[in-house]
This record gives sequence, structure tokens and C-alpha cells, in this order.
Amino acid sequence: AAVSDDFAAATSVVEGEEDTTTVAGFGDVGTFTMVNLGMFGVKSCAPIIREPQACALALGVIENRIVPNDDAESEEIYKEAVMMTATLSCDHRVVDGAVGAQWLSAFKNHVENPVTLLL
Repeated sequence: AAVSDDFAAATSVVEGEEDTTTVAGFGDVGTFTMVNLGMFGVKSCAPIIREPQACALALGVIENRIVPNDDAESEEIYKEAVMMTATLSCDHRVVDGAVGAQWLSAFKNHVENPVTLLL
């Protein structure tokens, strides 16, 4: 099957035109799933890994939060910061938790400094 056929099938499932049970082979391959519930205002969630996936990353809403101010010269003890919650679930038969934590740390660094994706 052509990639365009697979993409068309996946699009029809995502848009609700077809059920996953009617599309042959949908979800049979892959290693990583991303779930973006932030676009619906969800702050965080714990994604469930479906075989044959090894990991699932859930992204929450991007919002302003009040956090402690780490600037010692500032008179304000709190500051406003833009934050997002990202939750990684790993199938520990495939991915060790420590490796998952390293991956999540690298993801955080790339989100905070997107220019590093160009290097």
C-alpha cells in the first residue's frame, strides 16, 4: 500500500469518518504515540500505551502559572511563567524508565530552546 493510502485511512479515522475497526492495519505499526489534549483545555493526563507502541507522550494546555521567582535581585517573590505539562508513559518491557526520563529531559530542553532543533 502507498503511504498516501495509509495517510488517507488515518485521516478518515481521526476525523471520525471511519472506525478503527473498519480500517485494516490502522495502528498495527509504530513505536511512539503523541496525544495532544491541551487543545481541549486539559491540563494533564496519563496516556495509555497500546501495542505495538513503546511510549506515549501526552501534552497538556500551555498556560500562565505563578511560580517562585529565582531572581535574587528582584523584589517580587513570585513571577508569571508560561508552562505546559508533558507526561510520558513507557512500556517497561521495551523502554527502561531511566531512558524514558532522559528522553523526557531532552524533550523539555528542546521545547524550552527550540533553536537547538536546528543544530
